[in-house]
Amino acid sequence: MTGVTGGLGLKLAFAAAALLAVVACGGSGEKTVTGIVLEAVERNLVEIELLRVRDAGGRVFEFTTEGPVGINAAHLRQHQVLGERVVVTYTEDNGSLIATDVRDAPGPGS
Repeated sequence: MTGVTGGLGLKLAFAAAALLAVVACGGSGEKTVTGIVLEAVERNLVEIELLRVRDAGGRVFEFTTEGPVGINAAHLRQHQVLGERVVVTYTEDNGSLIATDVRDAPGPGS
């Protein structure tokens, strides 16, 4: 009976480890917001230091980044001037919003 119990224990341990991995990384905790660009400050040619976006409800989101996010500050400033929306995918870390991806928002009828 020890073999059955040992196998069951191993399966339970594996299931617990898998559940812990899903919870720790799970759903990755990523969120998105769509809005207009209020400010875009570059860190360098390909990275954003600061991005401020206002959503349709008027809430302002302030993001930083930890590397390239798929768009540069010059392109974001173009969105700002033209009033075109962007979609920001982000995570939260100790109250800070970290943008991981920024894309042009789809236009009407897209």
